[in-house]
Amino acid sequence: MAIPTTAERPRRKPAWATLAGNVALALLALGVALFLAELMVRLTGFSYTVYVWTDPVRGMAHIPGAKSVRQSNGRPWVEINSDGWRGPEVPLAAAPGTFRIALLGDSYIEAFEVPFEKTVGELLEGRLSALRGTPVEVLNFGHGGYGTTQELLTLQHEVWKYSPDLVLLAVTTGNDISDNSRRLKGIDYVPYHVFQGDRLVLDTSFRQSEGYRSRALWTQRLLVLIQHSRLAQLVNRVRRASRRTGQRQANRTPGEEVGMRDEVHLPPATSEWEEAWRVTEALIRQMRDECRARGTPLAMVTLTRGIQVTPVPADKERFLRALGARDLYYAERRLAALGRQEGIPVFNLAPIMAEQAIRDRVYYHAHQDSLGVGHWSEAGHRAAADLIAGWLPTAFPDSAAGLRRAADGSP
Repeated sequence: MAIPTTAERPRRKPAWATLAGNVALALLALGVALFLAELMVRLTGFSYTVYVWTDPVRGMAHIPGAKSVRQSNGRPWVEINSDGWRGPEVPLAAAPGTFRIALLGDSYIEAFEVPFEKTVGELLEGRLSALRGTPVEVLNFGHGGYGTTQELLTLQHEVWKYSPDLVLLAVTTGNDISDNSRRLKGIDYVPYHVFQGDRLVLDTSFRQSEGYRSRALWTQRLLVLIQHSRLAQLVNRVRRASRRTGQRQANRTPGEEVGMRDEVHLPPATSEWEEAWRVTEALIRQMRDECRARGTPLAMVTLTRGIQVTPVPADKERFLRALGARDLYYAERRLAALGRQEGIPVFNLAPIMAEQAIRDRVYYHAHQDSLGVGHWSEAGHRAAADLIAGWLPTAFPDSAAGLRRAADGSP
């Protein structure tokens, strides 16, 4: 039997070539699996769009151009315009004869829970336009998680280029005061104003914080993937949901609400709360000064939390007894007194909406399947818009002549 020569013997592949082939097959299999998983997630209709990234001025801001897959009346349920605010594109200059209002606030004004056309700002725009007989624009500068510091920064860096005729500050008393204190808010990736002696200064050290740096890194590396991959959105949704375990709104005692601070309904009892109130009031004064320097009036409206406007009086009574308070309007009274002192018209929604809720047996707040907690329902936005539209024309008898016409019927 002939012995094969070296040239006739089958050549064995080098070990590295075998390893490379196996790795390539594994990567191909992984790619196919990810493609199929992406396809399956898309077929279910699932989406979880990211709307916020880091911002060196305000700590966080909307991603310009972000849009939800979910629709309402042929438009995205959530649509962030190219300037980073909820709603359609807005020209810098208002149309002739238009009265323009800049509405500042937090997630209550941003209002991702309802279609844009049913937010308090859009409803207010329609009501005031009908009363006035000529166009009124209400620009939505609401952003979830903002306190008064970030709203002041928004005014300074974003609002003025739109030349508003009126600035309307919406204060969520349940958390805006505590959001102005690093110790009470407990996060390090946003800016705060602090007192140095008697001088209020902006502390921008958040840019060096671990929280801000890690979020900025995540934004740079993963945002494009999450914006375009439904599978990545599902993973992100699961990750966020796992962090919120134990913070669910359902099955809580009446009045207990994630993100709201009960202490705000009482006079401050700690140095942290005293400082938070001091900073908040100073920020509102600074906002008033900014507006005066531009010749633009400032008004303030205080919003509501669920227990303040519950249609079930027994729930409110139990909450008051546990809190040791006589009512839930300490913050409203304090801000109204500040407004009288500083020449800022203030409108408190909670007392009036509380009476209406009981009379009409309606919940103005809803969170998923839980009534009475969370952000405003569509009914809450409607009620607030109706009340603000009735109040605003009477708040500026001299400077806001355009709105005064709606109140007195003058031409």
